[in-house]
Amino acid sequence: MKGRFAVLAWLAVFSVVGLRADFAPERFSGGQAGRRAVDWYRHTGDPAWGDPVTNYVDRFSVVKPVDGDAAGRPLLVVLHGRGAGWPGKGVDMQTPLADDKDRVFSCPDDFYVLNLDDIRSYHVLWNRTHEQYWWGGSSSYGGPEVKDVARLRKGETPCEKRVLASVEWTISRYGIDRNRVYLCGNSMGGQATYAIGLSHGDIFAAVNANVPATVWFAAARLGFVDDDGADIRDWNVSGFAEPPVCVEWSGVDDMWSREREVIIRNLRKRKWSHLVLWGDYGHCGSVAAARKKNDLVEKFDWLAVRRNAAYPVFTEASCDDRLPWPFKTWKPHYGRFSGWKGDIDRAEMEIAEGANPVGQINGFFRWKNLQDDESGFALELRIASAEELGTVHFMPPSAALADVTVRRIQHPALARAKRVAWTFGPQSGVAERDDHGTLTIPNLGLQQSPKMLRLKPL
Repeated sequence: MKGRFAVLAWLAVFSVVGLRADFAPERFSGGQAGRRAVDWYRHTGDPAWGDPVTNYVDRFSVVKPVDGDAAGRPLLVVLHGRGAGWPGKGVDMQTPLADDKDRVFSCPDDFYVLNLDDIRSYHVLWNRTHEQYWWGGSSSYGGPEVKDVARLRKGETPCEKRVLASVEWTISRYGIDRNRVYLCGNSMGGQATYAIGLSHGDIFAAVNANVPATVWFAAARLGFVDDDGADIRDWNVSGFAEPPVCVEWSGVDDMWSREREVIIRNLRKRKWSHLVLWGDYGHCGSVAAARKKNDLVEKFDWLAVRRNAAYPVFTEASCDDRLPWPFKTWKPHYGRFSGWKGDIDRAEMEIAEGANPVGQINGFFRWKNLQDDESGFALELRIASAEELGTVHFMPPSAALADVTVRRIQHPALARAKRVAWTFGPQSGVAERDDHGTLTIPNLGLQQSPKMLRLKPL
């Protein structure tokens, strides 16, 4: 009987997350990548995902912690860029990068890393078809980005379902700490990090979108825009869990970054987390190269965020730099025989008037959870100092004003409360949840010396 109940419980886990019980990747190889052992898996497409390509063999690798297998460890999920989706690249290229501190895919020694491949399915990755998104019509590879990309699909794509299935299987197979699962991606993987990560705050503690390639698919997936690409006014957040902490860095001299303001504007409007960094480092996946232009890159420890811990969202901060988007002008490279074509290296762009080619939004703020249970709530907020950040390009302010929205509150009564009393140093007041359920305290005065934000339900 115990065995029967165990089987039923195992099937229930799969049904809850929308997986079929027969999703069982085959381990076909093992090896070593630097200091880490690697397991290689393959599986065929699952018709339950609605994937039009179901007969090919998809592969992924799980890179283990430096000290070997151990339950309760964190997991970094890596989504590749489009260029890594060609045969001979993908997982082959990403697997050794767990220890390469120059790359965005590196992580601490105690992490597992899930490298997702999709070598033969790049055309059904984050959008509906290869032709419609990358090459076809007016939304072609280098042509002016148009809003018809937003019409492709809303909701989970076949590839998103495959990603989530692979993540859930890896969590169960390796005993991962469910409160420390993280998602990152570069280029097209950066856009997918937005689309998949921000819509699944129930899975991911934090996400890092590196030089995301275009905006429209992620904007449509998240419900930010309508079928014409215009911001949705009467939006709601039904169906989404509390969003994860989100970090992004983009290049102002990168044609793929055009219209980034669509995502950033809507994150701000919804009071979703967004720490945004930019610089003139192009379409860059190298931490070292990006830091030469913006030395706040990777200074925020997003891999220390926990899914079961409250965090603040900062909006309308007085120390935010002006966004360089929308570009004042954008002119792709002109080919004599091929007409206008996008060229990452040679596109001519001029940033928004009054903006700086190097900048940040929320790049200076830090916090610490001090108390968040039935007995009380206290969150330490502060501005990081220049010495702490080690920055040359920026001078953090000694004081700044910002609206602060508190998310993922664990205190049971406080998480349900419609009105709360708050204190922050000498400031105090009452805050009410808005129509979207968010709890925002306006115009808090932050300083480099830490102050405690205390909340009590009313």
